[in-house]
Amino acid sequence: MVLENTELGLTSREREIVGLVTFGLSAKEVAIQLSIAPCTVERHVENVRLKTRTRNRAHMVAYVIFNGLVGDTIIAQEAVQ
Repeated sequence: MVLENTELGLTSREREIVGLVTFGLSAKEVAIQLSIAPCTVERHVENVRLKTRTRNRAHMVAYVIFNGLVGDTIIAQEAVQ
């Protein structure tokens, strides 16, 4: 069963942050990229983890990729380069 962002209630910021996390960026790297605090990034990641009912960050990343919930891949790819 493939889920949609709207079914999980992910915010645009949560989708943006989880998209960057799926490309391997740390909370600190995401925070620098988005000009926010690392603890804010961690809070968003935790919120997504709870909404997706996943056990940990790795499970969350696999879940969002499998379900196609990461849509802003262009932003994420630019951040990795």
